[in-house]
Amino acid sequence: MKRVLLAAAVTFCSLRMPAADLQRDVLSIAFTKEKGLVAAAYRGGQVVLWDFESGKVKTVYNASPPKDTLNRPLVHFSAAGRRLAFTQEGDAGLVSYDPDSGASTVLVPRRLLVKGITAFSWSQQGDSMLVAIGREIFLVNARGRTVWQHRLETRAIITDVVWHPSEKYYTVATDDGEVSNWEAASGRVIATSKLETGGHSAAVKVGWSSEDWLVASVSGVSLAVLDPETVKPKKTTACNCLDFTWSPGGKEIFAWAPPSIAIFSEAGQRTREIRTPFEGEGPIVWAGEGRLLTAFSDATVALRDARSGRIIKTFAP
Repeated sequence: MKRVLLAAAVTFCSLRMPAADLQRDVLSIAFTKEKGLVAAAYRGGQVVLWDFESGKVKTVYNASPPKDTLNRPLVHFSAAGRRLAFTQEGDAGLVSYDPDSGASTVLVPRRLLVKGITAFSWSQQGDSMLVAIGREIFLVNARGRTVWQHRLETRAIITDVVWHPSEKYYTVATDDGEVSNWEAASGRVIATSKLETGGHSAAVKVGWSSEDWLVASVSGVSLAVLDPETVKPKKTTACNCLDFTWSPGGKEIFAWAPPSIAIFSEAGQRTREIRTPFEGEGPIVWAGEGRLLTAFSDATVALRDARSGRIIKTFAP
């Protein structure tokens, strides 16, 4: 009963909201081809869900959130778009929804949030996820139960956590530039290395573009292709990168480096860039069929051609 009441505390509506009420900045974008949905999380804590084909708003979650949020606003779909999860404030720190039925589940209750949630990663083999909170990693199942938790022996804060495609291990990044692989079954560290952060704490993002290609970026500093076994840098390129995504198989890496989209080869070599009129902080997501989703002005999300950067469609709240 308690879990149902907590989930019910999430507020949502199906009406459009003034862009000013969203605190403008889009900090996270999610896309599911299977369900034909796009979602965006805003700095103010709101989450907007659109129909991909029509561009119409389906739902606005957290329509009246608190002004200050402990968590980083994040939104991700699970495999095949079965669940939509996002961070929020209130009694629930992380909640998931069934896009078809609207049924919700609290995945991380407020009481666990000594530090805010900085990252989470859905399993592609089931509806469970890795959640990073401060210096700890939690494995949470679809019912919101903690399967296990592991605390890193570090003074740094975790900035990202992602599954390896096999899900036999996962990769963790911290704000001191450390990147490490951890065995899922035993919880032991397999390999670790450190990226240069410019002498200060920085958001480090990691991603497996395929089973053999591990990519990492230090926000505003560099983008690196890492050895998948040792996690040591194979190729590092200076880049004012704030986020990155990749085409299927990791053949091209697209990095948001305002006001441009920088394109890298699978070897980490910068090949070209696309200038855009948008200079703000924002995410970048591969949307299939040679298209990218990026943040844009006035709280909108833009669907772009990945070759030219031309805007094909916008999603407005």
